[in-house]
Amino acid sequence: MRENSARWLAPGDPESIAAALTTRFAHVYERDAAGVWFAPGRANLNGEHIDFHGGRCLPVALRHGTYVAAAARTDGMLRLRTLDPDLDTGVVEIPDAANSPMPESAPSWTGYVSGVLWSLAQVGEELPDLALEPGYGADVLIRSTLPIGGGLSSSASLECAAVLAFAGTGTPLGAENPDEELNEALTDALRATLARACIRAEVEVVGAGTGGLDQNASLRAAKDKLVSLDCRDFSVTRTDLTFLLRDYQFLAIDTGQPHELTDGQFSSRRAEAEAAVAVLDVDRLRDALPARPRKTDVELLLERFDQAVEAGADFGGLEPGACRRRLKHALGEMLRSEKIHALITAEAHGVSHTAQVLGDILSAGHTSMKEQAEVSFRLADQVVDAAVQFGALGARLIGGGFGGSVLTLVPRSRINDVVGVCTRLSPDIRFLEVTPSAAARAV
Repeated sequence: MRENSARWLAPGDPESIAAALTTRFAHVYERDAAGVWFAPGRANLNGEHIDFHGGRCLPVALRHGTYVAAAARTDGMLRLRTLDPDLDTGVVEIPDAANSPMPESAPSWTGYVSGVLWSLAQVGEELPDLALEPGYGADVLIRSTLPIGGGLSSSASLECAAVLAFAGTGTPLGAENPDEELNEALTDALRATLARACIRAEVEVVGAGTGGLDQNASLRAAKDKLVSLDCRDFSVTRTDLTFLLRDYQFLAIDTGQPHELTDGQFSSRRAEAEAAVAVLDVDRLRDALPARPRKTDVELLLERFDQAVEAGADFGGLEPGACRRRLKHALGEMLRSEKIHALITAEAHGVSHTAQVLGDILSAGHTSMKEQAEVSFRLADQVVDAAVQFGALGARLIGGGFGGSVLTLVPRSRINDVVGVCTRLSPDIRFLEVTPSAAARAV
């Protein structure tokens, strides 16, 4: 039974949402949509701020996500409209978007879509199955069931839904596999390729320093599975979580304080982390650790860093103490990820033991996000403390930080207790059930 005063964000029924979006598309563009494509958001059990270091991330896809209705054009024009009331300004037109994806006059959110079209055009130069038709453009209508800026990957969800829409309406792969046949035709290798296109769009067009976690999670997840994503090569291991979720629930608590990854704070944290890695004289931080890292391996690397500071290492004007804290967070986060990976992929699972260890790791991850990455904020800290005090086995801030959501692991018998206490912290708080769900797809 749910806490009566709590605000829950429901994922909705995909078929009903798709039908309503198709009807609205016809009204907005005065023609029929060719289809609707969906891409989920994600909740990350561990692995924040380490995908760009080659670390292991542990996401699950959500039932919540972004829906895109689209139809192809032949004049190169990209026409976009979002139904999000905070962003909707009517139809936005971007001429020749495959070649010039981000005109200065376009709202910033449109870069996540136009950038994907531009990036997919580059992919098609080497992969004929994904080559866009000459003069390809599209009419696009967008609806999301994710909180924007909630740390649940709403931007990558938009990118991934858009890339499927463009592949479905503008490439030989889409022409040969219409509608839901595209879902079967998209092998994991093709999904990984589309994820790379979305990453490139976000980095080169939008200007956000994504490391690839969100796009791979959205495009390569699986129902009931935890995705263990090795960001050295973006290989994945998918492990069933149903044994755990019979008695426990992952619950995302949206604080109502949105973050914005293009405002410079996330980029500054990444710059400090990368400066620390450069001082260690390694190309990628994960490569400085052994395959099965231990706490002593982390301590040795931190000693190396301290010795470099004493020797007068150049940090390019950045503060060495801040760089060390970012380094300590990244190394600790890598240890936690490897511990979860080993725990979940083991053949024998003691359910209560697994849940308790996971909870402890979640809470340790939050402490690091707060003290070492320094990306937490007061309400998130309050939510974490209250949730654990009232029954959660663990809780942590997820996403880039400076706003967003807290992920908790709660015994099903204590959900009402956790929801009740967190509801009283802020009128803006909302709750999402985190149920490991399927990857991006045609609806």
